[in-house]
Amino acid sequence: MPPPRVTVVIPTFNRVRFLPSAVRSALDQTLLETEVVIVDDGSTDGTPAVCSSLAAHDQRVRVIRQPNRGLASARNTGLAAAKAEWIAFLDDDDLWVADALAVMLGNVSDDDAVAGLCRRFDSEDPDLVAATIVANPARFHAVQWPPGAPPPTITLKEILLRPLIPIPAALFRRSRLIALGGFDENLAAGEDYDLWLRWTASTPVRVVPSLVALVRSHQGQMSADLGRQAHETRRALEAFLTRHPEAWIVAGRSRLRRRLAALAQEEAYAALLARDRAAAGIAAWRSIRWYPGRPKAWLYLGLAPIPSIHTLLRRLGGRIK
Repeated sequence: MPPPRVTVVIPTFNRVRFLPSAVRSALDQTLLETEVVIVDDGSTDGTPAVCSSLAAHDQRVRVIRQPNRGLASARNTGLAAAKAEWIAFLDDDDLWVADALAVMLGNVSDDDAVAGLCRRFDSEDPDLVAATIVANPARFHAVQWPPGAPPPTITLKEILLRPLIPIPAALFRRSRLIALGGFDENLAAGEDYDLWLRWTASTPVRVVPSLVALVRSHQGQMSADLGRQAHETRRALEAFLTRHPEAWIVAGRSRLRRRLAALAQEEAYAALLARDRAAAGIAAWRSIRWYPGRPKAWLYLGLAPIPSIHTLLRRLGGRIK
């Protein structure tokens, strides 16, 4: 086997349904000089057996098992074990098109990271392979990132205002990623957003105008937890702004306050759905403090003591529609 040019890290936890398709899309790349490191983050289903089978059938696959410590930790474990100069992270429920790594690696030049385009699609089909959605995009509800013409680069200003780059659509120089400290393991979600904030604080990310990643939407994924995603994203952004006060000027104080208020409002909404009165009140008040001109935040603050009213209003609204 030639030395790998790219290490593919696939963290996994109890995702035995989708993992084989994700690994297959990594192994079937047109770029052959790859290794695939699967990090099993303490799975309790049939994932360990599936990982062993995948490694037995292809010598490019290595499996690392660790106690359950979360996605950021699993990615860092794979980063530490990587042998190649370049590293890419593929989530265990996502897919790459066949030339994803070749396209990104062929465009790195002097950059330390590049990002391609991705398409978010809805599918519970565990056997879906990348060629299927690329050949038959009409079969799936798919949304391309970024919409419209892709920008040539993504800068800190864009990242401050919204999380633009899905991790599976990017290729990183391993040494730079290690120098940045990898992923923040104190974050239960939003660790990728935190990484992009720190990365673009010094270097923009060049965008390759080619589809590389297929990001799956389904019921069991972490991003479906609206409250946790909003909470951890807000935490990451607030912490970054504390460390880098100059960022307030980069994106504009008013726009950033609106962004933080919107995230806190999402937290309040999720707390109301969970009927968590205290969390709903705290999040709604935080949203108002960041930006008072959000009517929904005031509504959520008023509904926080009796979240059942919010549930009733949602039901009535659904019937009216």
